[in-house]
Amino acid sequence: MESFPKFQDEYVDRVEISLTKRLFKIFGSDGHVQELLCDTSDQFMKVLEVSKMAEEIDSEIKVVYV
Repeated sequence: MESFPKFQDEYVDRVEISLTKRLFKIFGSDGHVQELLCDTSDQFMKVLEVSKMAEEIDSEIKVVYV
């Protein structure tokens, strides 16, 4: 997995999840888009769990399955 750059004053607006590609697209509030491609199904499941928790914690984050 790639490391993400640290952005000041930016937050996550939306997360698009592709189950078939094991891919997460993370959309930042200032227009940045970061892609996270998981190498294994175990990695994918861990990131998916974090994505679901983020949605529960912050209702403004939109999680979309594509």
